[in-house]
Amino acid sequence: MPSLSKNEEDYLKALFHLGSTDSKSEVESKALAEYLQISAASVSSMLKKLKEKSLVEYEPYGKIVLSDRGRTAAIAMIRKHRLWETFLHQHMHFSWDEVHEVAEQLEHIRSTKLTQELDRFLGYPKTDPHGDPIPDNKGD
Repeated sequence: MPSLSKNEEDYLKALFHLGSTDSKSEVESKALAEYLQISAASVSSMLKKLKEKSLVEYEPYGKIVLSDRGRTAAIAMIRKHRLWETFLHQHMHFSWDEVHEVAEQLEHIRSTKLTQELDRFLGYPKTDPHGDPIPDNKGD
Protein backbone atom coordinates (compact mmCIF):
# COMPACT_ATOMS: atom_id res chain seq x y z
CA MET A 1 0.00 0.00 0.00
CA PRO A 2 1.30 3.48 -0.79
CA SER A 3 2.47 5.67 2.05
CA LEU A 4 -0.33 7.88 3.30
CA SER A 5 -0.24 11.34 4.81
CA LYS A 6 -1.99 12.11 8.10
CA ASN A 7 -4.72 13.93 6.16
CA GLU A 8 -5.25 11.00 3.80
CA GLU A 9 -5.55 8.66 6.77
CA ASP A 10 -8.05 11.00 8.42
CA TYR A 11 -10.18 11.11 5.27
CA LEU A 12 -10.25 7.32 5.00
CA LYS A 13 -11.24 6.98 8.65
CA ALA A 14 -13.98 9.61 8.21
CA LEU A 15 -15.33 7.84 5.12
CA PHE A 16 -15.44 4.58 7.03
CA HIS A 17 -17.33 6.18 9.93
CA LEU A 18 -19.79 7.93 7.63
CA GLY A 19 -20.37 4.90 5.43
CA SER A 20 -20.68 2.12 8.02
CA THR A 21 -18.94 -1.24 8.05
CA ASP A 22 -20.38 -2.20 4.66
CA SER A 23 -17.48 -1.79 2.25
CA LYS A 24 -19.74 -0.50 -0.51
CA SER A 25 -21.60 2.19 1.46
CA GLU A 26 -21.76 5.44 -0.46
CA VAL A 27 -20.95 8.80 1.09
CA GLU A 28 -21.68 12.25 -0.33
CA SER A 29 -18.78 14.71 -0.51
CA LYS A 30 -20.94 17.33 1.23
CA ALA A 31 -21.38 15.01 4.24
CA LEU A 32 -17.63 14.37 4.30
CA ALA A 33 -16.87 18.11 4.21
CA GLU A 34 -19.30 18.74 7.06
CA TYR A 35 -17.91 15.84 9.12
CA LEU A 36 -14.32 17.04 8.72
CA GLN A 37 -15.35 20.72 8.95
CA ILE A 38 -13.55 21.69 5.76
CA SER A 39 -14.47 23.18 2.39
CA ALA A 40 -15.99 21.22 -0.47
CA ALA A 41 -13.01 22.27 -2.64
CA SER A 42 -10.59 20.68 -0.16
CA VAL A 43 -12.61 17.48 -0.20
CA SER A 44 -12.60 17.36 -4.01
CA SER A 45 -8.85 17.83 -4.12
CA MET A 46 -8.20 15.07 -1.59
CA LEU A 47 -10.63 12.67 -3.26
CA LYS A 48 -8.65 12.99 -6.49
CA LYS A 49 -5.49 11.98 -4.60
CA LEU A 50 -7.21 9.08 -2.88
CA LYS A 51 -8.62 7.87 -6.20
CA GLU A 52 -5.15 8.01 -7.78
CA LYS A 53 -3.92 5.75 -4.97
CA SER A 54 -6.87 3.37 -5.56
CA LEU A 55 -8.26 4.02 -2.08
CA VAL A 56 -11.69 5.29 -3.14
CA GLU A 57 -14.08 4.96 -6.04
CA TYR A 58 -15.24 8.43 -6.93
CA GLU A 59 -16.32 10.62 -9.82
CA PRO A 60 -16.72 14.41 -9.43
CA TYR A 61 -20.13 15.27 -7.97
CA GLY A 62 -20.79 11.58 -7.37
CA LYS A 63 -20.89 9.41 -4.29
CA ILE A 64 -17.71 8.17 -2.64
CA VAL A 65 -17.03 4.50 -1.88
CA LEU A 66 -13.99 3.12 -0.09
CA SER A 67 -12.12 0.58 -2.18
CA ASP A 68 -11.01 -2.63 -0.50
CA ARG A 69 -7.56 -1.03 -0.03
CA GLY A 70 -9.13 2.11 1.42
CA ARG A 71 -11.31 0.11 3.78
CA THR A 72 -8.30 -1.91 4.97
CA ALA A 73 -6.35 1.30 5.67
CA ALA A 74 -9.31 2.86 7.50
CA ILE A 75 -9.76 -0.19 9.73
CA ALA A 76 -6.04 -0.20 10.53
CA MET A 77 -6.34 3.44 11.66
CA ILE A 78 -9.38 2.66 13.79
CA ARG A 79 -7.54 -0.31 15.33
CA LYS A 80 -4.54 1.83 16.29
CA HIS A 81 -6.77 4.61 17.61
CA ARG A 82 -8.77 2.29 19.85
CA LEU A 83 -5.68 0.47 21.13
CA TRP A 84 -4.12 3.82 22.06
CA GLU A 85 -7.32 4.90 23.80
CA THR A 86 -7.27 1.68 25.81
CA PHE A 87 -3.59 2.12 26.73
CA LEU A 88 -4.09 5.74 27.77
CA HIS A 89 -7.10 4.87 29.90
CA GLN A 90 -5.71 1.73 31.56
CA HIS A 91 -2.06 2.66 32.02
CA MET A 92 -1.71 6.44 31.78
CA HIS A 93 -4.74 7.30 33.94
CA PHE A 94 -6.54 9.36 31.31
CA SER A 95 -10.29 9.46 31.80
CA TRP A 96 -12.41 7.94 29.03
CA ASP A 97 -13.35 11.45 27.84
CA GLU A 98 -9.68 12.54 27.61
CA VAL A 99 -8.28 9.66 25.55
CA HIS A 100 -9.71 10.56 22.13
CA GLU A 101 -7.68 13.71 21.48
CA VAL A 102 -4.32 12.08 22.30
CA ALA A 103 -5.22 8.87 20.44
CA GLU A 104 -5.94 11.03 17.37
CA GLN A 105 -2.26 11.99 17.39
CA LEU A 106 -0.82 8.58 18.24
CA GLU A 107 -2.83 6.67 15.62
CA HIS A 108 -0.58 8.03 12.87
CA ILE A 109 2.53 6.23 14.11
CA ARG A 110 3.48 3.88 11.28
CA SER A 111 5.17 1.05 13.18
CA THR A 112 3.33 -2.24 12.66
CA LYS A 113 5.50 -3.80 15.35
CA LEU A 114 4.50 -1.12 17.86
CA THR A 115 0.80 -1.74 17.14
CA GLN A 116 1.26 -5.51 17.52
CA GLU A 117 3.21 -5.10 20.75
CA LEU A 118 0.68 -2.61 22.12
CA ASP A 119 -2.10 -5.11 21.43
CA ARG A 120 -0.12 -7.89 23.14
CA PHE A 121 0.78 -5.64 26.11
CA LEU A 122 -2.90 -4.81 26.60
CA GLY A 123 -3.88 -8.49 26.50
CA TYR A 124 -5.62 -8.32 23.10
CA PRO A 125 -8.60 -6.21 24.22
CA LYS A 126 -11.86 -6.57 22.33
CA THR A 127 -13.28 -3.11 23.15
CA ASP A 128 -11.93 0.37 23.87
CA PRO A 129 -12.85 2.53 26.93
CA HIS A 130 -16.00 3.73 25.12
CA GLY A 131 -17.16 0.16 24.47
CA ASP A 132 -16.40 0.27 20.74
CA PRO A 133 -14.96 -2.92 19.21
CA ILE A 134 -11.24 -3.02 18.44
CA PRO A 135 -10.52 -4.69 15.10
CA ASP A 136 -7.99 -7.52 15.31
CA ASN A 137 -4.78 -7.57 13.28
CA LYS A 138 -6.67 -9.14 10.36
CA GLY A 139 -9.18 -6.28 10.28
CA ASP A 140 -12.09 -8.27 11.71
